[in-house]
Amino acid sequence: MDYIGKRISIKRQENELSIVIISLKEKTKNILLTIYLFLWSISGIIVFSQYLVTPDANTKLAMLVWMAFWAYFEYKIFKAYMWRKFGVEKIKLRDGKLLYKRDRAGKGKIKTFESDFIKELRYVEPKENSFFENLNNSYWVIAGERLAFDYYGREIKFGIQLDEADAKALLKLISREILNSKS
Repeated sequence: MDYIGKRISIKRQENELSIVIISLKEKTKNILLTIYLFLWSISGIIVFSQYLVTPDANTKLAMLVWMAFWAYFEYKIFKAYMWRKFGVEKIKLRDGKLLYKRDRAGKGKIKTFESDFIKELRYVEPKENSFFENLNNSYWVIAGERLAFDYYGREIKFGIQLDEADAKALLKLISREILNSKS
């Protein structure tokens, strides 16, 4: 098994190249994310328990709206927590196909892309001083993909929060493999 940087491992077999990119893990931020998830969950339980005993209809309606937002963000926080704890991106190149999966503790859907229809494999340059770029690169979300290609007019992104050197090395490897599979 070979490695590109700290987070990317590569394994070659007879007619297959397997690439695994583990999620970015920072101990202090993992602890903060866990505390955040715990406190957010507790706050939802407290509001729900008060909803059950509140007699006023207007207050109940306001609590229902709050609980809808709470449920959405609970889902997003839990998803980010699971990604940071167990997440990996798996890429396989075999038989003229690129198979991609965002795996969270064994869960995730494999997407298959025919190499012949993969166009313009590229490095996604981060935009400087952009609010959304800073948000995508934050530890609390699952975003900030650094590689992309066009497939039947859709942009497919992968390589979540890779640094520039690792992303460009991976780009070079995948480009070379795809070219070899086409010839």
